[in-house]
Amino acid sequence: MDHLHLRSNLTGPLDPDIPFTVYTVGTEEQQLLTRLEGFSANQLFLTFSGTGYFRLLGEDNRSLVTPGTLLYIPAGLPYECGPQGAEPWSVGYLTFVDRQEERSGSDHGDGGYGGCGGNKGLLANWGFGSTFFRAPLRNWSRLYDLLQRIWGHSGPNYDPWVTAELLFSFCLEIKKQLAADNERANAAVTGADRYPHSVVYRATRFLQDHLQRNLTVTELAAHVGYSPKQLTRLFRESLGTTPLQYMQRIRLQTAASLLEQQPSMAIRQAAAHVGMEPVYFTRLFRRLFGVTPSDFADGKKG
Repeated sequence: MDHLHLRSNLTGPLDPDIPFTVYTVGTEEQQLLTRLEGFSANQLFLTFSGTGYFRLLGEDNRSLVTPGTLLYIPAGLPYECGPQGAEPWSVGYLTFVDRQEERSGSDHGDGGYGGCGGNKGLLANWGFGSTFFRAPLRNWSRLYDLLQRIWGHSGPNYDPWVTAELLFSFCLEIKKQLAADNERANAAVTGADRYPHSVVYRATRFLQDHLQRNLTVTELAAHVGYSPKQLTRLFRESLGTTPLQYMQRIRLQTAASLLEQQPSMAIRQAAAHVGMEPVYFTRLFRRLFGVTPSDFADGKKG
């Protein structure tokens, strides 16, 4: 791991259109540190090697921080940390200010570089707000690459737009890794694969959004990243029907709602709205509802 000495962006321009800004970035061998009033910006720490400890001030328990562990420490949170054992504790750090929170904080007279107000900023809505968290990460090399790039555009080479874009990518990578871990943990707890249920949900939502398209099972499966055989099996397990049968049903139900809500709509218009040929539409409609679309519409008019 290359040593990236501290770079800050205090002297750079503060463009009001940029939603968040990088304050400091770098890598170091972390020494014993106590912050009685916390840090003035939000902090992201990633352990690359060695072991350290971390403790929120006011709590008795110290927790070990092993390689591949991420710490998110919101601005103003008092804590202490330090190396544990003989090996140096090598960490990367990235601190940032969510500008929406900063503006809100200044409106309320709060001090500090970051400020904390009543409104959540963009990254705060992602979980990088006022709550501390720690998490193991599987692919820290990707984060280190982004850290290097942020460092390269900071300090004397400060580019506020590029660093903001890379910070967004850094947080997105963290969210992606945590989401993957949550899916694995849920499957382990239940003893069953819960992911297919979300696949079926995504597939049904996609079908709802594209009723007018004559999608094949192969096309639908490609959109959600499964084979046609797998997707059909999951539909049968979850909904008791095939993807094509499900699509036909929601098309017909949608057409029935249109005829009910718009009595003047022609049958061919309702069929076209859900992507079906009128004769085929009429046959399937009667099979599902027991009446023809015309009789259904006349009954609603009466």
